[in-house]
Amino acid sequence: MKKTSLTSGWQLKGYDKDNISELKLKDFDMEDSMWIPVKVPGDVHSALMQQGIIEDPFYSTNAEKCRWVEDKIWVYRTRFAFNEEIQNDEVIELVFQGLDTFATVYLNGQKLGIHSNMFIPFKVDITPFIQYGINEVLISFDSVITVTERKDYSKMWFSYSRNRVWARKAQMNFRWDWGPRLLTAGIWKEVELQCHKKVSIDYSYFTTTHLSCDRAEVSLDIGLKQASNKRLKVKIDMMEEEKSVYSQEIKVDENNPIHMTFEVNHPKLWWTHDLGEPFLYDLRIELFEEDRLIDTKVQKVGIRQLEIQQKDEAGNSRFMFVLNGVGVFVKGANWVPAHSLIGTIDKKTYVDWIQLAKEGNMNMLRIWGGGIYEKEIFYETCDASGILIWQDFMFTCSSYPDFDFEFMSNVKAEIRYIVKALRNHPSLAIWCGNNEIQWLHGQKLPQLVDLRLYGEKIYHDLMPEILQELDPSRLYWPSSPFGGNDPNSDEQGDKHNWQVWAGQIYPRKYGEPVLVDNSPHGISFKRFAEDMCKFASEFGMHALPVMETLEACIPKEDLYFDSFEMKYRNKDKRPDRGKLLMEGYTGLPHNLEEYIDFSMMAQAEGLKYGIEHYRRRWPECGGSIIWQLNDCWPTMSWSIADFFGRPKAGYYYTKRVYKPIIISFKEETLDYFSLWVSNDTCEIYEDTLIVGLQDFFGHNEYYEEVPVYVKPKQSLKIKVFFKNRINVTYANFEFMYVKSLEGKVDQNILFFYDYKDLNLPPCTLDVRKEVLSEQEIKLKIKTDCFAKFVKIAGDLDGIKLSDNYFDLMPNEEKEILLWTQNPKIVDLKITVQAINNRTK
Repeated sequence: MKKTSLTSGWQLKGYDKDNISELKLKDFDMEDSMWIPVKVPGDVHSALMQQGIIEDPFYSTNAEKCRWVEDKIWVYRTRFAFNEEIQNDEVIELVFQGLDTFATVYLNGQKLGIHSNMFIPFKVDITPFIQYGINEVLISFDSVITVTERKDYSKMWFSYSRNRVWARKAQMNFRWDWGPRLLTAGIWKEVELQCHKKVSIDYSYFTTTHLSCDRAEVSLDIGLKQASNKRLKVKIDMMEEEKSVYSQEIKVDENNPIHMTFEVNHPKLWWTHDLGEPFLYDLRIELFEEDRLIDTKVQKVGIRQLEIQQKDEAGNSRFMFVLNGVGVFVKGANWVPAHSLIGTIDKKTYVDWIQLAKEGNMNMLRIWGGGIYEKEIFYETCDASGILIWQDFMFTCSSYPDFDFEFMSNVKAEIRYIVKALRNHPSLAIWCGNNEIQWLHGQKLPQLVDLRLYGEKIYHDLMPEILQELDPSRLYWPSSPFGGNDPNSDEQGDKHNWQVWAGQIYPRKYGEPVLVDNSPHGISFKRFAEDMCKFASEFGMHALPVMETLEACIPKEDLYFDSFEMKYRNKDKRPDRGKLLMEGYTGLPHNLEEYIDFSMMAQAEGLKYGIEHYRRRWPECGGSIIWQLNDCWPTMSWSIADFFGRPKAGYYYTKRVYKPIIISFKEETLDYFSLWVSNDTCEIYEDTLIVGLQDFFGHNEYYEEVPVYVKPKQSLKIKVFFKNRINVTYANFEFMYVKSLEGKVDQNILFFYDYKDLNLPPCTLDVRKEVLSEQEIKLKIKTDCFAKFVKIAGDLDGIKLSDNYFDLMPNEEKEILLWTQNPKIVDLKITVQAINNRTK
C-alpha cells in the first residue's frame, strides 16, 4: 500500500448557519482572502488562536469568550496534485483518520459522504472522482449544538450538557468537573491518500491460546479485502529481534478469512515492567497474487495470557488481574485527554506522560470513558513500557439514545472499528462498557418516571455480542463501577470510592437515594479504612498545581487565595470540598502559598493512606487506580501531575507507595496499631526492620528490631503495638517510624495526630549540591529536628527528580538526584524548604 500525506496546505473559514448552503460548497473561491491557515492534525480553536482571532482559552476566563466558535459552521479546504496512472486492479482511497464531528466531505465538487463520529475514520473510494492534476477537497463541519439541539431528550437523564448524548465526540469537551467547555471541531488526526490493490490485507488478530513453561500456542486470523480469481497466498514471519521463530506460507482459498495456530518454543513473554520484560515480537504478513507481492502488514505482538479472576479457590469474590499465571496487584491511575484541544497532542507528549507513569511505579492506566480512544502512539508506548490498559468505551454519566436506529448504527460501526484496531495490543487488558452509568442510574431511580436505562442495549447487548465475535480473548466488563446489588458495592467487581472527597454514605442498595455527609469528617481520607472493595478503580482528592502553573493561566493581579480567578479554576460541583479536606487535616490556609502546600499535602497523605490500605488487603483487594494522573488544561483538580506535566506532591507519595515492597502502619483502634509488609514481587522478602518511637527533636522513646519473612505476592501483618506499652506520651510531639536495617525498602512514618494538630518545632535544613556531570547533580539534604514536607522547587521543567515532597527524621540526611537532557543543569536555580522551616 502506498500512502501520501495530505496534511499540508489546509485553510479554514467560518460561516453562520443562515449564510451557507450545500449548493455553495462546490463554488468556493480559492483566492478568497477571508480564509486562514489551519494545521492538520489540529482544530478550529487552535487556528483561530494562531491568527489572534481568539485569545488563549486556557488563560483567565478566555474559554467563556470563545463560546461563539461552537455555533458556527466551519469549512476546511485544500488542494493536492495527483499525477499517477491508476491501474485496473488498484483503488485510491481518501482517508481521514479523525473528523470532529458532524462533517460533509467533497472532492472536486462531488459530495463523497457524511460523517458523524469523531472516534472512527472516514474512508471512501475516490477512484471514480479523482482527476489527473489538481484536486480540491472541502469539508463542512456543522455546529454540534445545532445538529443535536433538534434531537429527542424526553426519555433520558444527563449531566453537564444534554447535547453530548447525541454526539459521538469527546464528552469532556462539553465541560466536566475538571475541565472547561471547549466544543472542538476540525480534522484532528492524519489525512492521507491510500493507493492499494483491490485485493489487500484487511485485518489480523493475534492471540495467545495456551502457555506452558517452555511453549506457547498462538492463534492468528487474517482477513482480506475483496476476493480474487487469481492464485493468492499469504506468508507469515514472526521474528524475535533478528531471529525467525516461525515462518509459513498459506494458500488462500474461498474460505477467507484465514485461521491458523502455531507453536513458539521457549517464548519470551510480555510482562508488566514491574514483573519482567514486556517483550515484543515482529509479525510480518505478506500477501502475494500470482507470486507477486501486493500488500504487507507489519506489527508488534506480545505472547501473554491475561485473565481477571473473579472467584478464589474457596469461592470468595475477587477482582484480580492474573498475567501469565501471576497475580498482579494493579498500581495505576486514570487517564484523561492530555489537552482539551485534542488534535494538538503530539507523540512526544504521550511518550513523556507514559514514562512519568512508569517512573511512578504504575503498571496500569485506565482510559476513562469521557475522553477518546487514544492515538496509536499511546497504545504502542504502553506495549513497549509494560503498562496495562483498562479501556473504557466512550460513554459516561448519562443515558444514551439506544432507541434511535441511526445512532445505534453509528455506535455499532464505532465499536467494531475500535475493537479491531486495538485488540492486537498486548497492553490491552480489559474492555469496559462505560463510566458510572449503571451506578448513577440506580441513584436517580427515585426521581425517574421512566425507569428504563436508555443505553443498556449498548452495554448489555451490542458490545458483548461484538466482542464475542471480534475479541473473545478479553473480559468484557459492562461498566465501571460494576458488581453486587448496587453497582458500586464492596461485594464484587470494581468500585469508585467517592465516600472520601464526595462524602457519600455507604452501604446502600440499588435504587436508594444517595446520602452525603459534606463535612470535614464526611469527606476525610481516613474513611478509606472503611472500604472493603475488591478493586478500587477510582478514588482521589483535589490539589492545586505548583505556582508556576497558576502564573501561566491566572492574571497576576488575581493570583491570590480565594480570588474569583482561583475559584474559576475549580470545576468541582461542590467547590467547598477542598477547604473541608484541608480543614480536617492541615487547617485552612491563610495565603496562596499555604493553599498550594496544604492542598498538596492533604491530597498526597490521602492517597498514601488509601493505597496502603488497599495493598494491605491483597488479595481481597486486587488493585488501586487513582483518579487521576493528568489534566486537560491548567487547573486545580484530582490530578497528581498538572497540565504541563509538573508533578504534585501526590505523584511522589504515590510513587513511593506503588513500589514493589512497602512497609506500613495500620491504625487499628485508638489504643493500638499494627505493622504490615506488602510484597508484590515474585521473590521472598526477608529483612530486619527497625521500629521506633521518637519525638521531633530525635530523642528515642522506643526501639526494636523485628525480623520479617514475607512470601512472594503476600501482604502480612507483622506485629501489633500498644501505645501504652511503647511509652507514647506526648502524641502530638512524637512519631513512629519503621525502616529496613539493610536499606532494602523505603522507611515509613506514623503520626498520631493530623498535621494541623502536630507540635512541630522549626527545623533548619543543610543543603549541599554536588555536580556529577553537565546533566546530573546530587543534592544532600540534612535536618536538625523533624522536617515535614521537604519541597524542592524552582525552574524544574524538563528535569527529573529521584524524589520530592518528603519527610526527614531528626538528623537524617537524604540524597536526591536531578538529571536532564539540558546540559545547563549546573546553573539550576532551586530552593529547598520544609513546611516547618525555621526561616522562609
